[in-house]
Amino acid sequence: MVDRPIKKEARIIGVDDGPFNRDSERTLLVLTVYRMDGYIEGIITGHITTDGDDSAERISELLKDSKYGTQVRCIISDGACLGGFNVLDMELLNHLTGLPIITASDKAPNTNEITEALKNNFKNWEEKLSHITRFEPRPLKLPDGMCYVRGKGISPQGADDIIRRCTVRGRTPEPIRISHMVAAAIHEENGRV
Repeated sequence: MVDRPIKKEARIIGVDDGPFNRDSERTLLVLTVYRMDGYIEGIITGHITTDGDDSAERISELLKDSKYGTQVRCIISDGACLGGFNVLDMELLNHLTGLPIITASDKAPNTNEITEALKNNFKNWEEKLSHITRFEPRPLKLPDGMCYVRGKGISPQGADDIIRRCTVRGRTPEPIRISHMVAAAIHEENGRV
């Protein structure tokens, strides 16, 4: 696989969900539009179904409906599970957007725990699990520790390069960290209303 070079001004999307409640039908989703030179271009918000199966479609829709849709070069998600167990179908998101898809996590996934949780709670647990296990997480050593990376539509070296370039400190890429902070702030503000 030959990766397209990601220039310094290239825009990537960082995806994270907000705190969720299993009793709620929807979970907040935040997409940060981040330039590789460290500039934040914008924030896109929407919702996914809690424990549902629509995260790939919703991310694609939110991106296409935004003014950034044609400018983005890569999507990075905070792990494979959003909104509880709304497992990101990386193949589908890659197909819908034509973009490389990366997941990054600062914790090594425990496939046995995930499998048990899915088996005990979902009729379609095998499908959800296949979206997680189809792409083996690779450990990536960063200055502050390990990050676990999966990729679709990009080589392992290309994915590692992007994660290294957009991780300012710690083990979380900056566009995911910003999405996480925005989601937490929106959740807190809505809780006060």
